Amino acid sequence: MLLAWPPLFRKHIFDPDRRVRAAVANVNSALVVKIGKRLATHLKQLAGPWVASYFDPHKEVARTSRSAFERVFPESKRAEVYAYCVGELIDFASDNILNQTPETLSDPRFVDPEDMRSKYEHVIGVSFGTLGLVVEEIDADKLLEHKTQFDEVLGSKAALKFLASQSSLIRRGVYRLIRNVMLHCPALARDTNEILAQALLSNCFGDGDPNAHGDMWDAVLLTTKNYQQVWLSDSSSDSKKKQKKPIERLLEFLRTRCRLAPTISYPSILALLANLPAAVLDAPTFQSDFDNALWQSASTSAGAAELAAVGSSSSRANHLENVALVSAICECFSFLWTRSLKNASSSDNVSISSTRDFVAKEISRETDRLWHFYLSNPESAEEMAQPVVKLYCKIENLSA
Repeated sequence: MLLAWPPLFRKHIFDPDRRVRAAVANVNSALVVKIGKRLATHLKQLAGPWVASYFDPHKEVARTSRSAFERVFPESKRAEVYAYCVGELIDFASDNILNQTPETLSDPRFVDPEDMRSKYEHVIGVSFGTLGLVVEEIDADKLLEHKTQFDEVLGSKAALKFLASQSSLIRRGVYRLIRNVMLHCPALARDTNEILAQALLSNCFGDGDPNAHGDMWDAVLLTTKNYQQVWLSDSSSDSKKKQKKPIERLLEFLRTRCRLAPTISYPSILALLANLPAAVLDAPTFQSDFDNALWQSASTSAGAAELAAVGSSSSRANHLENVALVSAICECFSFLWTRSLKNASSSDNVSISSTRDFVAKEISRETDRLWHFYLSNPESAEEMAQPVVKLYCKIENLSA
């Protein structure tokens, strides 16, 4: 049974039918718990699909697989187990991502196209999840021993094309991998950071699934923190095909009310501004373009408010969005005005008086806009008051 089980498990744990996957996960759990230490000789064969099943979109399957691992291996030993199987885990996941197709994972003679596609997307999504877990659980020095294998994924257009996948499971898997690389071992992307970051910024701001935006922002913020220079480059190395620059994509994202998921995205904007290169923030039209993008988002929010009148849940959502928007506006404008004055005071080439005049005009214009928005949304006024008051206190300090 032990010899036969790993290939059987790998074949059926990714079945399109979640009931089959749940049954297979239950059998695997019972088996590995029962055989205990005897599992060691078969662990490397089993590790790839077992760890991948942690990321099954069906919670029961994911919970059963992860729980089985935790029952077999005490917490003190788990990192050692992952390290012992690290090569197999990376090989399993990267082979799926780089080499497998719907036709190689399923037999077209017996499986209909929809199930083939579903299984393929499932396998790719959980494979990215597996690589993300490897980066999270393995020491950086050990990971760097496998940098060549990671380069094949992190620097591969074939792998990074999945940032544009229609499957949210796949996109979230890629975001989490990038997040973990940038958080735990940025040196893994030392030789691939340009293509990796360009692929991320070329696709992430078009992601329309709010459920993916939390992972997306983690990836964007950590990538920006580690490799700021990507914001200075074009999105494409193909000079014949002019594409939008990353900052243009960000502004478009803001204008669309963050792809209709503003409560997730607005709190991340200040952190992004704080890590953008000075050359982006100091561009002649950046501040006006950024201000206008946020206010265009407010206009979209006003349109949503009219639709929200039909239901209390929609009205509550619009209220939360208004509060998040005003908080973002107040935080970001405060940051940009403070930065402008600070830079002017420390520069020999910029007149502090002209900068103060510019900031004063900005403050006058933007506070008028803010006040109008505040009065136009009385149902949110109480919660919007705190960031507005904080901004006015900051303005007082800047004027002193």
